[in-house]
Order: sequence, then C-alpha cells, then structure tokens
Amino acid sequence: MNLKGFVKECHKKGVFKMLSIYIVSSWVILQVLALIASPLGLPEKSVTYLIVILLLGFPIYIYYVWKFRLLKHEIQQTEDPTTPYNKSAFQKMYFSSLFVIILLSGIAITLIFKNNFSQKIALKKLNGNDKIAVLNFENTTGNTELDNVGRIAARYISHGITENEVGQVISSKIVSDYTNVIKSQAGTSIDLNNLLKNYLKPAKVIEGAFYMEKDTLFLQGSIKDGLVDKTLISFETIKCDPNAPLDCAEKLKQDVLGYLSTEDRQDESGYIQKNNNQIASYYEETPPNYEAYQYLMNALDNIENDKTHLEYLNKAIKVDKDFFEPKTHLMAYYYNKGLFSITDSLIKTVAANSSLNARQKNWLLFYESIITGKNDKTYRAIKKEYEVASLDMNTNQTTMTIALQYVNRPEDVDAIYDEIPMDNMVLENCTRCGFRYYVKALADVELGKYNTVIKTLAPVTNIIESNYLKRPLISAYVKSGKFLELEKYLSHYALTATNQAMDYLNVFTGIQFLNANKKVEADSYFNKVIANSNATTAKPDLATAYYYIGDFKNAEDLYKTLHEAEPNNIEYIVLLAISFSKNGQFEAAKTQIEKLNRLKTDYQFGAIDYGWAQYYASMGDKDKAIAFLKKSVAQGFNYTPTTFQNDYHFKTIKDTPEFINQIMNFWKNISI
Repeated sequence: MNLKGFVKECHKKGVFKMLSIYIVSSWVILQVLALIASPLGLPEKSVTYLIVILLLGFPIYIYYVWKFRLLKHEIQQTEDPTTPYNKSAFQKMYFSSLFVIILLSGIAITLIFKNNFSQKIALKKLNGNDKIAVLNFENTTGNTELDNVGRIAARYISHGITENEVGQVISSKIVSDYTNVIKSQAGTSIDLNNLLKNYLKPAKVIEGAFYMEKDTLFLQGSIKDGLVDKTLISFETIKCDPNAPLDCAEKLKQDVLGYLSTEDRQDESGYIQKNNNQIASYYEETPPNYEAYQYLMNALDNIENDKTHLEYLNKAIKVDKDFFEPKTHLMAYYYNKGLFSITDSLIKTVAANSSLNARQKNWLLFYESIITGKNDKTYRAIKKEYEVASLDMNTNQTTMTIALQYVNRPEDVDAIYDEIPMDNMVLENCTRCGFRYYVKALADVELGKYNTVIKTLAPVTNIIESNYLKRPLISAYVKSGKFLELEKYLSHYALTATNQAMDYLNVFTGIQFLNANKKVEADSYFNKVIANSNATTAKPDLATAYYYIGDFKNAEDLYKTLHEAEPNNIEYIVLLAISFSKNGQFEAAKTQIEKLNRLKTDYQFGAIDYGWAQYYASMGDKDKAIAFLKKSVAQGFNYTPTTFQNDYHFKTIKDTPEFINQIMNFWKNISI
C-alpha cells in the first residue's frame, strides 16, 4: 500500500475524524488554561506542562484508536479459529506512521524542556541551606584603582569557605552570570535583591564595603539572612595598610569562618554537630577566630597526648585572646595533672575579663569552687551548665564525675549517663567514652548493680584496654561472688599484659577481697605480686602487697626507700608510720606521722587530715579517725574506688552511723 492509498483508507475508516477530536479538544483545553492560570494562581509554566502531557498523550491516543476502533475490522476470521492472524498492509503503514509521530513528539518535548526547564533545573540545584552568596565588597573610597580590594576580599572569603567545607559558595561571578542569563531570557535586567531571593536563594549573603581614612584602609563585613532582609552579624571593622589589603582580607576571612563554624552551626539548643556521633555545646560571647577554633578542635582530638593537647590549646588562646573555651580546657588540663596553683592562676586571669557572659561566668564559678574544695558549689555550678548542655560529652562526663566522686551521689549518675546514647559510638575514637563507662560502672558498684557492671564492662574492656576501666569490673566480680569468672578474666588478660599492669591489678584485686572479708583469696593475689617480683617490679605495688598481707617488716623497708625518694608523699609517710607501729616501733611511728603537719599547704583538699584518719583508724581510735575524716571531706577530699568506704583502713568503722551520716552523707546533708 502506498501513501495515497493509506490516506484514503484512513478517511474511509474515520481515523482523521478521531484524531481531529483529540487535536481540537487539546487546543480548547490549552486556551482555557491560558486564561484561568493566572487568576487561579497556577504556576507560570502550567500551559507548558499541559503541552508536554498532550504531546505524550497523542501517540497513546493513536494506539488507542487502533486497539479499540480499527483492529476488529482488520482481523480476518477463518472457519478455523486456530489459523494465525496476518498483519495487513494498512496495519504496517499505520504503525510506521505512529513511530514517526512518537519521534516528532519526543523531539518537540526535548525542545520544550531545553528552552523552558534547563535554567530552572540549574537554579534548583542551588537551593539549600548551606549555600552562601559572597558579593564583591563595595568601594566607597572614590578611587576606582582600589576596586580590586573588594574583589580580593570576596575571593579570600569564598576560597576559605570552600577549602574548609563550611558551605557551598555562590560567588560574585555566578551572580553576574545569572543576571546576564535572566536578562537575555526576559529581555530586561533584574535587580540584585530579586535575583538572590527569587532565583539563587542562598541561605546567607556575605557583603561589605571598604573606605580610606588618614592613609588607613578600613574593611567592613556582615552576614545577612539570604531570604529575609535581616543582618545576622556585623563584624568589627578591620584596618590595615592600603598597600597590604590581603591582611584585611585574611582577618575578615578568619572572622567569617569562625562565625560559620560555630554560631551558625548551632541548633535550637545551642549544640554544634561534631564527628563520631558527638555534639558539643557552644557558649562564646562572640564568634572565635577560625584559626583558633581549628587549634581547639585539634587539641580535643589529641586529648590523650599531653604535649600536643597543651600545645594546641595555647595556640588557640594566643591567636584569639577572647576565645573562652580553650581556657576552660587549659584549666581542666592543669587541674587533672594536680598543678593546682597554675589552675588557680588561670582562673584569676580569666576572672579579670569583665566581658564574660552568664554561662562563661558559671564555668568560672565551677573552677573557682573545685579549686577551693567547695564541692557543693561545684555540683550546683555544673548542674546549671548540664541543664542547658546535657548532650555535650565533656559537660555530661564532668557532671557524672562530680556527682559520684565529689558529693557522693551515685544515684544521680544513671540519669546523667543515659542522656547520651552509647550504641553508635566508635569506642576506639572516643576518648571520653571510656571515662563515661568508668564513672557509670563505679556508681553501679556503689548501688549494688554488679551484674550490670559485668555485662557492660566485660566486652568494653576488650576494646578499651586501659587498666582504670578494669577496676570497677574487678570490684563487681568480687562483690557478686564470681571469683572463678574473675580469675578467668585476669588470666586471659595476663597473656598479653605487662608485669607492671598485672601487679597493679593484682594489688587492687587483693584489696577488694580484703574489703569483702575474703582474706585467703586476697593473700593469693598479693602473693602473685611478691612471687613475681624482680628488678622491674614497681616498688609501690610490692610495698602495698607486703603491707596488706601483713608482712610489715618488708613493707617498712620498702616504704623507707620510697619515702626517702619522695619525702613529701603523704601516702608513704602514713603507711610507713603504720608499719612502724605494727612492728612495735611506736616512737618511730609517732615521729613519722607528725611529719604530716609540716606538709600542710594550699590545694591539698584534706589529704593531710585523711592521712591522720588512716593512722588513727589503724591504731583503733575510732573517734579521732571520724573527726579527721570529717575534716578531710569538708575540704574536698574525693570519694574514689580506694578511699573512704573502699579504704581497708576504715573497715571496722565504715558501717557505723557516724561514718555513714557524717562522712558518706556529708554533702547530701548540705542543700545542693
């Protein structure tokens, strides 16, 4: 069949009549939509969308005409229904024409998308809350030769944002390109505000200006909300030599990056997202210098490396003297190292700054209280910070520690710990996670939740191998009577542990058995230290083993050596005095213990009085022991796994009402 015959056959079968119905109906619908789209508030592209739909529907309609109108006339029925149907020449021409129409419709749709939607799609890709438009800074000097200063400032800031991945930059060049594209399409120019708000839609806009005054270049910058005409922050005016505009640009870049990395990343509760599924609270009065902020992040990433940690903290403070957070970490560093006079000096230096905000003043109160042994004030201060920053890892862990070891409130620890889920934490990369497990386990031991401690810490100590984390686990094994499991656990660890590590744990284990009235089991662990002793054995561990096994002669000899090496060590003075007494050398014991009075100085937190309490408890003087214990706790002596109720020296008095009410509940009796 030729084309003329095909057209004639289409007329005969009414194909053109049916197609004209689709075309005319489509035309009418398009005209109606064009009239009502604007009054109904429909999108400008509504008619274009409908054209695309109708073009897609046209080949489908042609197939529909064949399937339900023409096919029944084409099938030649035979007497035998199984005879296969043969395609007619008309059918072949019909579907060839349909294929051509599909191609034409596809080409038409492609052209429509290219001319109407490609630019819109590109603009959509620029939508998002991390887009930052950086505009060229306005030259208000009147000297066109300085126009480059504005471009340099914008480029410096754009490069800093991109390099440090704090946002996606919409540069001034992109703004210019979009202006030209829209002008070419619409035929008219578009003002900058309209372009930003309706097309580029950045979350923020960085803009500024510069001027000259008395041969000094002044650079001003600010960040605005991209969709609302609102200034988020105006930075302090920067001045520099007009021959060195890069200095101004670099300083402003640091200020901008500092803002975008801290205040701009806060959620509604004031937290900033960090790595390792952690968040940190933010409480600066002004955004820090970005370089200083990076130094702080590096310091926190190296918290286990003292030298590197300290180096980065000092660099952060040097770069930005108003940056408060590194100063708090510096106080914490020196406090945890026992360098209390340096800590106190830092506190006084920071206190001299009158521009602190309320939260910063509260942090300062925390350190002022902890350095003076005012544990009730310390707990109140950290609880106040915890109320607004319970999800901050540092604040959370500190609150747990103060609750347990400073005011003896183990019952408070569980709720604090539960604020930060540990399920998704990568323990190998989370320094503070181990300490959180440690404090939580110590609290659970005090509350008698031994099985919880074992279930939690047994797998954790396979990942975090530090010995401090094994102490509450050992206590839980002993207190729950699971002696065989404990021996199995320690034997397995001994396969890879150093002799020093095992001596340390064996001594601690022996003391736990003594506190549990298991003298035979205790002696077996002390004897391990004694039997394995050699030139590498730490003398303090060996001396402790002899002391608690009751071999005071060997203990005396070792403590004499230790005391001579460290004459101001309070523990050695006390244990040597007790050893003298146990060996019948009462005058020597008296002379030795009185050395404590000559050691009294600042920042001891009741350590001298605690030593006297140990001595009097060993001598059987309960009243004096309680009196000195009360003095020590009032000065801030801490509740640890080896002090107060966990100190074997107080075994005969730890269950008395006086010990419980006056010592264990000392801080609970004070309103905190």
